[in-house]
Amino acid sequence: MSTWGYLLKLYRPRSGWLLVAFLSLTVTWLSAAALLAVSGWFITACAMAGLGMIANLNIFTPSTAIRGLALLRTIGRYVERVVGHEAILRILADLRVRAFAAVAQRPANQSDTARHADVVNRLTADVDTLDGVPLRVIGPLFAAVLTWVTVVIIGGIWGGTTVALVIGIGGAMTFAAAIWGARAGQAQGKAVVEARSEQRVALTDHLGGLAELLAFKQTRASEQYLAKLDAKQTQRLMHQERFASIAEHAVQSLTAAMTLVVLGLTWPVLDAPTVTLLALMTLGMNEALGTLPGAFWRVGESEQAARRLMHLESTADHTPPSEASPKQTFGTQAHSLHTIDIVDLRCLRQPNPDRCLNNTLQPGRPLVIHGASGTGKTSLLASIAGELVTQTGEVLSNGTNLLALNDHDRYRHIGFLSQNDQLLDLSIREFLLLGLDNVSNDSNDSNINDHNVKDNTLRAVLQQVDLLETLENTKEGFNYRLGVSGSRISGGQSRRLQLAALLLRDPELVLLDEPFRGLQPELVQTIIARITPWLAQRCCVVVTHDPRALPENWPRQAWPL
Repeated sequence: MSTWGYLLKLYRPRSGWLLVAFLSLTVTWLSAAALLAVSGWFITACAMAGLGMIANLNIFTPSTAIRGLALLRTIGRYVERVVGHEAILRILADLRVRAFAAVAQRPANQSDTARHADVVNRLTADVDTLDGVPLRVIGPLFAAVLTWVTVVIIGGIWGGTTVALVIGIGGAMTFAAAIWGARAGQAQGKAVVEARSEQRVALTDHLGGLAELLAFKQTRASEQYLAKLDAKQTQRLMHQERFASIAEHAVQSLTAAMTLVVLGLTWPVLDAPTVTLLALMTLGMNEALGTLPGAFWRVGESEQAARRLMHLESTADHTPPSEASPKQTFGTQAHSLHTIDIVDLRCLRQPNPDRCLNNTLQPGRPLVIHGASGTGKTSLLASIAGELVTQTGEVLSNGTNLLALNDHDRYRHIGFLSQNDQLLDLSIREFLLLGLDNVSNDSNDSNINDHNVKDNTLRAVLQQVDLLETLENTKEGFNYRLGVSGSRISGGQSRRLQLAALLLRDPELVLLDEPFRGLQPELVQTIIARITPWLAQRCCVVVTHDPRALPENWPRQAWPL
């Protein structure tokens, strides 16, 4: 799909609102031109009547028209602003939903292909940039064309064919100049959007690593880099503003030239009030035509922002699951026991790129991968989960390569507890049920017995990770909120709560990255003893720095540098 096809598809649901806004803008500009023309005619006619050159001048009709045009211009501008901005806000809201949905549906193995700050920039700055297309490009172009055509028609009626041709040719030249200017500034507009993203990425890196920069006394270098990016962007913006100013003055000069030509053509032929009317009407087009350079000037920015958002949406995984998700039930075996083969698995982020993993996982016998920090254990586990692209290798379950499945299907087979704590500001019940398709987390469930069963199930998994007593000590119970990034619970509780959420699922392959980090040895042994029956039904890989804390009968594999 082309960039403009994407934009038009985006704006189509609000096309009625936008059409009203564009027509209101046309009314505003036509009223302004007509007000200037009628006022000039009326003043000239009154002056001539005072000199006795016009007899029986009707002052009521033109004065009424002047008041009406002034009121119509105000109403048109008000309607255009209210309706136009309402439409744009709705469009931007729709676009933000689409953009956030695209990020949420992004395949796991593509989640790190773009910098975090760049993705955020696409969700904010790029979305906001697109508000300029309807209000500053399409709308002004639509209204300017209608205003120009109307003035040409009136010029032909009052001044004849020659006047109409002058206004028509002058307007066409203005449109041509504006389009040429848009093409000339298109590359600069794209550069502005890309540089804006680069600035935000650099600023995010600076603020995120400020402690390290201070510790290693590198803040000055980072600040100089930010200042360099800012200076270049300021230069681009100043160039654009300078270009827009020159283009605007060029349009004003062209409109003034048209006005002088109209004066020269009509002065010997028509009466003075009519000459004034035609000249000022031509001059009144300046408000409409003067917006064209600025409108087309922003096309480059809008197109580049649209391309970036199109790319973001194109990377989303819209493939539906191949079949209905199996019922996920705690403590039951929803699949037959079988081994899982990891064959020649090489992941990208390894100190030794030639090292690979070959292993046949047995249900109830978790494979313990251990080694020092920096050996690539976490990257290896993420590769088995399909969250990092592998160089080679397969994860085979009953002959099916799990890495070849889309995210929906792969995570029906794999349960992954990553090293990073990922907690949302939800209640305990909402968090535990977050990944269960078949369980509603609606606390207002009308089926009380079913609700009690769900609570008993949740209590069971919390008991497995020794969190049930902690839950019962809170007044809110399952409605206790975790806070932003889990700020209302400790690090150890966060780890165990995520393990409890995994226990609610029924995957055939369980991947645990430092599952007992930060827990006391006695608590670790308690949890292992409680979850052993659950692990007995599944294949499992555990990554740890301390294999001594795990049962001796679990097979080990060292992962050195």
